[in-house]
Parts: sequence; structure tokens; C-alpha cells
Amino acid sequence: MGQPPLTGLRVLDLSHNLAGPLTAMHLGDLGADVIKVERPTGDEWRLHERMPGQPDRSRHHMQANRNKRAVCLDLTMPSAREVLRELIARADVLVTNMRPGVPERLGFGWEEAHALNPGLVYCALSAFGAEGPRGGRPGYDLLGEALAGFMPPSQATDDRPPASSPIPINDTALPLLACTAIMAALIERGRTRRGQRVDASILGAAVALNAHSLVRVESLPGHGVPTFSRAFYRAYRTSDGWIAVAAYAERLAVRLCALLGLAGLLAEPPWDDRAARVTREAELVALFAPRIAARTTAEWDEAMAAAGVPAAPVRERDELFDDEQAWALGLLERVDDDEVGPMTMTAPVVRLSDTPGRIRFTGRHLGADTREVLRELGRSDVEIDGLHAEGAAFSLDRASIVDEGRAGAESGGSRGAPEG
Repeated sequence: MGQPPLTGLRVLDLSHNLAGPLTAMHLGDLGADVIKVERPTGDEWRLHERMPGQPDRSRHHMQANRNKRAVCLDLTMPSAREVLRELIARADVLVTNMRPGVPERLGFGWEEAHALNPGLVYCALSAFGAEGPRGGRPGYDLLGEALAGFMPPSQATDDRPPASSPIPINDTALPLLACTAIMAALIERGRTRRGQRVDASILGAAVALNAHSLVRVESLPGHGVPTFSRAFYRAYRTSDGWIAVAAYAERLAVRLCALLGLAGLLAEPPWDDRAARVTREAELVALFAPRIAARTTAEWDEAMAAAGVPAAPVRERDELFDDEQAWALGLLERVDDDEVGPMTMTAPVVRLSDTPGRIRFTGRHLGADTREVLRELGRSDVEIDGLHAEGAAFSLDRASIVDEGRAGAESGGSRGAPEG
């Protein structure tokens, strides 16, 4: 096996929380040298479900910021901004998800970065972009879901408000779109030697996830006559759990009916009319549900596979850790962390046959690599000590981190990320 394909690519991660860090994580998985720059209080994701003995590393942080070297700078200070300019000048890709206008105030907006490094691919992620009535506003995944129809108020009641996805779907989809655009910009740079700005947003990700159906023919009053019934594409209760059935195509719906002892159902009125299957969906569900409820999930999983009907058990997320199919595809990976020991996390889930990505190390402590990176920039130990003394840079004191973690665990909590 060769080196991962992005080996030698230098990525500067100036993002926080989820969408930005996951973008840089995917690039790091493929071999890029990612330097994550954080403020003295650290990325908020470090504090999300913290672990005992790890005051500045949560399990979420250790995954989303794996394969990244950790640098801590106070960018409100001129000497720290000078260090950042040196990092920008050496980088191939910069990723930020700070609100529009914030990078400019801190001296690394697109214009400034492009002037320093004309070959830089500058990826700016945001909630709503910089233009338009919502441009520049802060936002998170939930707002993309709300605006893009993922939580339709027509399906809500007084007792059941519009419900969001159980996962931050836009925050996890946006990095995949951003990486696609970054790769395209790098290919273009190979032809022109010029970098460019990549803009992507949470709202944009939500719109992209609607690409299957977000289309309107202006001359038509509605969306046409629905012909697909959700009775064939939903979860059903079994005798010991739930099974998801995806008989999306007509031939699959016919197979499902035959398996349920209803052969020929769809060839006779009223069910030969596909529009009727939509308007009378509840009647179909009432036919299917008691039959499916009579057997176990495992029995239906095997029976539907044998009949050629797509189906799968409905599980809790953590059950993935024991899923044989996920392990067979290499979707999960066991890694060892020097302090917390063995961990299981998502692997680089798209595999390359000759140069696969890999997890080299988990998310680092705040400032763990500040001194190393400053030395690579040519700074002497005296200069590095000076940056620390004035509070422009912060480096990990591993012993103090361990002591702080122990103290937090003994007192029933932890005291948060170290201050620089």
C-alpha cells in the first residue's frame, strides 16, 4: 500500500464545533498534514461530553480532530497574528467556519490570505453565507433543517412540535460537499497555480440534501400526482423490535406482498391504482402491520433477504459497534490513545484500493504541538518562550493536564480547557 493520496498537502484548520473540523478531518484521513489553530479556551467541541481525567478532550473531539496537530494562539494579539500569517503563507488549504466578518477582523479574511498566498484554497463555511437577508447570521444544523423543510410544520401538533433529525445531518453533510469543492479547487490550481475561495453553508447542504425532490415546474399548479406509497417504505414493528422495509420499486412491492401472504394484491382494485395506494396508505399499513408483527426482526431480516426485498433491523446507534457488516466494510476502526487506551471510531469510510486513508492519532490536547510548529516556522526557543510569556501562544504542559483531570474526576467534574 502506498502513502495516503493527500500526503504532503498542508491544511490549516481555523474552525470549531463540527462542520469545519469534520472537513479538515476528512482531508487529514487522506494524509494531509493538518494544523488546527485554537484560541486559549479551546474549541467548544472539546467540552462536549467530556471524559473523566480528560479536562480538554471529549470523545467527540478525539474523533473530529484526529490526525491534526494542535496549536493554540490568541489571535487578538499582533504577535500571534504574525504567526498565523506565516502559517497561511505555507498552507495549501485553509478551512474556517467563523461567521462572515470575523476572519477579516482577525486578519485572515480571503483578501488578506490570498495576498499572502496566491495558491491557497480558502474554504469558508457558514450558516447562511455572507449575502442575503440572513447573510452573516450565526447558525447551527437545526436552522438548516428548519428552513429546508426537514421539520415540516404541517406534520406538527400542539403536543408534538416540529422534530429535527436525531443526528446533525447538515453539519455532517456539509464537510463532504466542502471536501469535494476543495479537491476541485486543488485540481484547478494544478492547471493555473492559482488558489480560489470555496464557499459552502449549512443552508446549502440542506438544499443539496433535497436534490432528490426540490424541483418545481412553474407551469404546473402542484408537484404532480403522488404515486409512491410510504406503506412500502417504512419501519414496522416485529414481535421483538422493528424492521425497516424499502420496497421502493413496483417489483419489490409485489415481492413484499407475496412474502406477507398477499400475492396478487397489487394487481386487483383498488390497489392496482398507484395513486390509491397513496391516498389509502393507512389501509395498506393495516394489512401489512399485523403480519409483520407476528415474527421476530431476525426472522424477517432473513426472509426478506431471501425474497429479494430490501430490509434491515432498526437499531440504536451504539449497536453499530457490534455490527458485522460495518466491520466487514472497514467502516469502524480500533485505535489506541496514549492516555485513554483502546478506542473505536468511524474509519475513513470511502476506501481507495492502492492508497487508503488511515487514522494516525486521535484528537490532541489543546496546544500539544504549538512549540513543534513554531520551530518549523524557524522560531528559536527564546522567541517561542517570549510568545508564551506574553500570552500570544499556549503549549501543553502534559503533567498539569493529567493533574487537572485527576482533580476534576475526584471532585465529580472537570474544570474545562486550560487557559493560555
